[in-house]
Amino acid sequence: MKAIIIYYSKTGFTEKYARWIGEELHCDIVSYKEKEKASLADYDTVIYGGGFHAGSINGLKWLKEKLPQLTEKKVIVFATGAMPPEAPDVDKAMRQNFTEDEWKQVKVFYLWGGLCYEKMGLGDKLMMAVFRKMLSKKEGEKEALKMVSSSYDCTSRDYIRALLEYCGR
Repeated sequence: MKAIIIYYSKTGFTEKYARWIGEELHCDIVSYKEKEKASLADYDTVIYGGGFHAGSINGLKWLKEKLPQLTEKKVIVFATGAMPPEAPDVDKAMRQNFTEDEWKQVKVFYLWGGLCYEKMGLGDKLMMAVFRKMLSKKEGEKEALKMVSSSYDCTSRDYIRALLEYCGR
C-alpha cells in the first residue's frame, strides 16, 4: 500500500494524529499548505485529516473536489475535535460534511483532540467566549462549561487503531 496523508491543522491536534498515523503506515505526510505539490495519482490510499470548526471539517472542500478522480483509491478522512468520541452529536456532525455518494466513497474516523486557546486566532477565541457564555446560562451544562473553560489535550494513539486496522495494519 502506498499512502499519503494530507492534513489541515490549526492548533496542532490534527498534525499530531497525522504524524502518528504516518509513523505507523510509513507513508508520506503533507500539510494542507503544501497539498498542491502532492500528486494523488501516485498513491492507492489517500488520507485527509482536518479539525472540526463550527460543524465543518477544515479544508475538506479541497478533498471533495478531488473525489471524482479518486474512485479507484481508498479514501479516508479523519476529523479531530473537542467533543468526546461518544458524544451523540459526533456521528451527525461527521455525516453532515458529506453527500450520500461521498459518504459511500469515503471511510470516516473521528479522533478526539482537545482545545488549545494558546494557538487559536482571535476569531476562534471570541467564538469560544460566546459559546462559554451560552453554556453558563443553560441548565445542566456545568460539565461542558468546565471542559471548554481552558485548554486540554485528549489525543491518544489508541484513537488511531480503527483507522490503522482499516488500512490493513
